[in-house]
Amino acid sequence: MGACPNCGAPIEFQWSSAVQTVCAHCRSVLVRHDVDLRKVGEVADLPFDSSPIQIGTTGRFEGDAFTVTGRIVYEYGEGTWNEWHLAFADNTSGWLSDAQAEYAVSRLAEKAEPLPAEGAVTTGQRFSFKGLTFTVTTRTNARYRGVDGELPFEYWDKDTVLFTDLKAADGHFATLDYSESPPLLFIGSFVEFDELALSNLKTAESPHAGKTAGFNCRNCGAAIELRALEMTKTVACTSCAAIQDPNDANLVILQTSKALERVKPTIPLGSRGTLHGHEFEVIGFSYRTITVEGDEYGWKEYVLFNRRQGFRYLSEYEGHWNDIRTVRALPQAARSGGRLAASYLGRTYRIFQTAHATVRFVLGEFPWQVRSGDVATVSDYIAPPLMLSAEKTPDETTWSIGEYTDGRQLWQAFRLPGAPPKPAGVFANQPSPYGGRTASYWGLFVVLALVLFFVGALRTIAAARQSVFSGSYLYRPGSAESSFVTPVFSIPGRASNVEVQTTADVQNNWIGFDYALINVDTGDAFDFSREVSYYSGTDSDGRWTEGSTADSTVLPTIAPGRYYLRVEPETDATSPPVSYKIALRRDVPSPEYYLMALGVLLIPPIVVTLRSAAFESKRWQESDFGGDEE
Repeated sequence: MGACPNCGAPIEFQWSSAVQTVCAHCRSVLVRHDVDLRKVGEVADLPFDSSPIQIGTTGRFEGDAFTVTGRIVYEYGEGTWNEWHLAFADNTSGWLSDAQAEYAVSRLAEKAEPLPAEGAVTTGQRFSFKGLTFTVTTRTNARYRGVDGELPFEYWDKDTVLFTDLKAADGHFATLDYSESPPLLFIGSFVEFDELALSNLKTAESPHAGKTAGFNCRNCGAAIELRALEMTKTVACTSCAAIQDPNDANLVILQTSKALERVKPTIPLGSRGTLHGHEFEVIGFSYRTITVEGDEYGWKEYVLFNRRQGFRYLSEYEGHWNDIRTVRALPQAARSGGRLAASYLGRTYRIFQTAHATVRFVLGEFPWQVRSGDVATVSDYIAPPLMLSAEKTPDETTWSIGEYTDGRQLWQAFRLPGAPPKPAGVFANQPSPYGGRTASYWGLFVVLALVLFFVGALRTIAAARQSVFSGSYLYRPGSAESSFVTPVFSIPGRASNVEVQTTADVQNNWIGFDYALINVDTGDAFDFSREVSYYSGTDSDGRWTEGSTADSTVLPTIAPGRYYLRVEPETDATSPPVSYKIALRRDVPSPEYYLMALGVLLIPPIVVTLRSAAFESKRWQESDFGGDEE
């Protein structure tokens, strides 16, 4: 506790390890030496800030509680960002970076070996820190704009500061801070707003919290209202589509739309809907095209904004929708089946297409500088229902990930009238309606096939195979009465199948039989015909045979009782006499029925597999790379 040496206002440090603070009354920068406070300068009013975070906000990171005690504000070509100082419960420090509603927490890392010098780092270089491999993604020359609250060191009145940002494949990031010599190394990870469990945030009554800013279009005079406030880098008037920079004091018109064909958004600007448990507002719209083999294809993109959650995006192509967000971890080059691919957070995405995308029309707000006619090289990698996309311009490469979304879900989320456009064809990352079903169908087939196998095995083991009749006979072609009946025999036990086996002494000959199994007591008859034929010989290919001297058939479900068999043999009239034998057995295993059942079980998974293959074929017909491997 002390008094400001400039204005006398009471000064109380909330964090015991704080070295510097800013007097809330006179904006003097005060540095603590033991119990004395010394004024080292004054800070001007800080730029407007719509962040929901404020000094005094509390939260948790990786299970550790923290309190926001101060901040440093930096300005660069794309706007400003905050570095909030975090005082953890164990009296250690951390930093919460808050740039365009994207959040990352880092801590100062001790580095045994020297860090790369300021001029020795270029984008794309790789470095290993703390067992992690990082790739340099950006180098930012930022201008110090001021400080607020309590900091762990003396930091004020800086000039230009160079920051080198690096990303790892697992979501970690590192920052080389060249504001000091030797440079400082900070390592941390990107976080979602909700993961921080923040409380004591700015309320709706706080200055500028959740409010809008506005001005009149310099081209047509229509009122323009900004929802993303200072995070909006470009705005296209919804009346005349003139593109303007809202951060320019003179509101310079960057581009007019006189020569542009207006495109109507399917989801109107200003629509609000709930996605992922949070309300987003549609604040921007663009129409982009690519040209493939002389044909132009276009799609619509929407910018969505939530003050705390930041920006998300929707894309729409012929009734197909994707819910998109920027990625934080750095995708890595990979191969999949000989094809170029990208790996992101342990999942592999196959290359689908690469094309030059041109912005044709824009409306509303964008968190980046945009013009009609802007061109970017877009590469799409897919792992349905996800699509990983890289947009490359001469200045940077931006990665995003989209998830295929049913239009009906969006219509419900945004409470839109009518029904969404019906999807046409198969989209790049559209999930196959047969994908999951194929695996489940084959899984079910395996289960049922195993059940069928065990039932068949038990049946084979338990079958009685009981002989109920056997007789040997001689047939003389041309005899006056060839048909006859057998003596009566009994079929005991329960109702079961009956196997009829016929063997005949035929050589290059045949013999046919018309059988009737007749129940003595009921007169019920089971008529069936069989044939035994066997031929053999030699030709230029060697010896050959055809047919067999034995035949077997099974009569299903014959009731127990007394039976006889009526037999009517027949063969060629010139055939020599044929001897044959008839044998009947009850309750015999019939593997052919199990094979037939197995065939029936195969039909559903085969049909689903074929349909799935047809769906994938349609998908890859739209790809630059088709279904071929490189």
